[in-house]
Amino acid sequence: MNFFVTILGSGAALPTGRRRCSAQVVNINGFKMLLDCAEGTQDRIRQHHLKLQSLGTILISHLHGDHFFGLPGLLSTMHLCGRTEPVTVVAPKGARQVIETTFDLTGNHIGYPINFVEMDFAEGLHRVFESPRCTVDAFPILHSVPTYGFRITEVPRSGERKVENGERTLRSPRVYTYCCDTEYNESLVPHMQGADLLCLECTFADDLADLARQRQHLTAGQAGQLAALAQPKQLLLTHISARYHEPDLLLAQATAHFPDTTVASDGLVVEVSAK
Repeated sequence: MNFFVTILGSGAALPTGRRRCSAQVVNINGFKMLLDCAEGTQDRIRQHHLKLQSLGTILISHLHGDHFFGLPGLLSTMHLCGRTEPVTVVAPKGARQVIETTFDLTGNHIGYPINFVEMDFAEGLHRVFESPRCTVDAFPILHSVPTYGFRITEVPRSGERKVENGERTLRSPRVYTYCCDTEYNESLVPHMQGADLLCLECTFADDLADLARQRQHLTAGQAGQLAALAQPKQLLLTHISARYHEPDLLLAQATAHFPDTTVASDGLVVEVSAK
């Protein structure tokens, strides 16, 4: 069963020619979800030869522009391309008001249902979406506006079994956990544990730890420290500040704590693999 993530944007608030702002497509055996939707996401979907209309579920971590401003345009384009199937938008409380007000004021008509699941909780792990292919649980993380991490768990097909001690058993489901943006806090670790792939922001290098704390972001070393506590199989770093033209420094600081680390780049495809 295929389970992989395509990085559409790996940069922080300021897009550059190398890194656009946050967006990813998660593909679980053909079931595709969009994870965050910065400005220009629909263009990057086309650039990477992905089918816009295949994205029936959209997960938004928070309402900062570099994670959310592309959504009204994307939903409008879906309508212009003839979509009739419903779209589910999982986002913090307020997203529905923003989208509906935008369409009302601009006179846009959307010819398909949009099902909003608005998150408004301050603690715990909450089921926000499920389908025959996966479940999505959300948990609050620590940023300047209400922000949520996502734990995406595949639902293995009944025929997918492995042999253990001579017995065929159902294969364990793979897990992808996404946390962007957040400050360092070890209370988040329980929600990250057991992930086959953990995606964390690392906006700054370690010498800017004071700035990271002020803006409620992580440094690369802090991301590595959280991974060392959570022990995922792989760590993926994203949300890279435009000040870093090459990822070598960030990678070195993270791998000092957690060796199996990759720095995301736009266009990168990462398999969620139970190694």
